[in-house]
Amino acid sequence: MRKQFIEKLAIDPYPGTLNLEVIDPKSLRIFKDIKATIGIEITPEDPSFCSARCYPVLINGQLKGAIVLPLVEDYPENKMEMIAPQNIKETLSVATGDILEVEVL
Repeated sequence: MRKQFIEKLAIDPYPGTLNLEVIDPKSLRIFKDIKATIGIEITPEDPSFCSARCYPVLINGQLKGAIVLPLVEDYPENKMEMIAPQNIKETLSVATGDILEVEVL
């Protein structure tokens, strides 16, 4: 999948994702609208992994990354997974519970 992130999103992802919980009703509506669009398809080479749709983003106006939406049943509607070339928490000095601004590009 890393190869596809590089080719399709121009992101060599730092290992792991940052998982956010979208709790604000307005933000949740916007997130649902985003997820209803096609996005960039990522197909795993290993059949034990799931496919995903990705959306390029700018995190806190500073760090380019992508939302990764795994295509699995019962995936939480308010969970947002993000990747970036650097460790998002360290790069942006983010602590658990902090609020992030995510702009879809």
